[in-house]
Amino acid sequence: MNPGRFLSTLNLVFVIIGYQFATSLLIPIYGGDIEGATRVVTIPYRLFTIALATAVIIQSISKYGASIRQNRTTWLLTVFWTMLLFRLFYDLEVRTDFFLLPGEMFRVWLYALLLCLYSGLSVAYSFRDVDLKLAFRLTALALSVTLTLSLINNPLLLAASEEIAKRMDGNAALTTIAFGQLGITAIIIGGCMIVTERNLLIRFVLPAFLIVIGTLISLRSGSRGPLLCLISIIVFTTITRTRKLSNGILLSLLFTGLVVIFYQGILAIIARIAPVLVERLLYSASNEERALLLQEAWEAFLNNPVLGDRFAIIHADGKFIYSHNMLLDALMGTGIIGGTVFAAMYISSIIDSYKIAKHDLSFLWIVLILIQHITAGMTSSAFYLKPVITALIIFVSLSSVEKMEEETETDENET
Repeated sequence: MNPGRFLSTLNLVFVIIGYQFATSLLIPIYGGDIEGATRVVTIPYRLFTIALATAVIIQSISKYGASIRQNRTTWLLTVFWTMLLFRLFYDLEVRTDFFLLPGEMFRVWLYALLLCLYSGLSVAYSFRDVDLKLAFRLTALALSVTLTLSLINNPLLLAASEEIAKRMDGNAALTTIAFGQLGITAIIIGGCMIVTERNLLIRFVLPAFLIVIGTLISLRSGSRGPLLCLISIIVFTTITRTRKLSNGILLSLLFTGLVVIFYQGILAIIARIAPVLVERLLYSASNEERALLLQEAWEAFLNNPVLGDRFAIIHADGKFIYSHNMLLDALMGTGIIGGTVFAAMYISSIIDSYKIAKHDLSFLWIVLILIQHITAGMTSSAFYLKPVITALIIFVSLSSVEKMEEETETDENET
């Protein structure tokens, strides 16, 4: 394979699963104190991914030139990021009416500029050179290793439900929420392997492992967001794989209705595997905490509904927290103008995802991972702290444009 194509493919895989893979592999090897182990692994990993993105950008510019392909979705993404950067600069560097710790400020700039925008830029330059089949298999391999190491390092994952008394994480750098989402990604990859692969081992044995362990992890992480993500990817897959859009929508509504009707029975089944998750779904005080965050973010939006009030909820101790809803974060930070652009960008990216998944089954896995993270963004994390969303919106949207143009040219040549 051409080295440039391999680097472009590897760059995309690292955006999707690299951090989870690296921390699961290296933190147990390092040992020592948790904070020190996390730092020793994370810093070199970030430097490596930045170097990889740089190499990809350089080789892509030398091949295709400095101009970047754009479509409606990426233009909306560019506009929103521009508005968000103005907000971040004003809040972090200009305002004096609240205080943020230097470490918190550094984290925001690190994620926004280097991990989100720079990795997104590398994908924008290199999306044409990504070998999608290789990316799929490398992602599956990285997931398999990560899940295997999780089982080895977290023996309680396979314990009886009576022994489970708390939420489970992957390692010191992989939180319970991220661990649960890792399980959903494993389910996506395993499901797509069954559909697209022909080799017996790859089509049945490995997918069974990914789906079973992914389900176990997503439940025993105790996070509620992964359940919503699972429903959203089932609905999206149903809509894209039926011949008529109307039929897909009707089947999706039927599925959703069945989930609602049999909600208690589903909870009873989950309780046998992950009682902590059921407790959090029904009785957890964190439900009230999330509601308070949403209310505080909404009040901040109302303070300046046109341009926004602040990028996050700022605490008196100099730390910040997001609202756990990316649309509300957009409204709070960039007002009704930025919130509208953000919503339009998300809708446009979902339309692009539908188009390419409908026409080319090989894109289904990466489209579903994008849908997963878009859904997750409605219940957790912040847009400027999630590099995978920016990168995958760019990749899926630009690939959709290229694919549609290729089909149009083929039709014209045939006629």
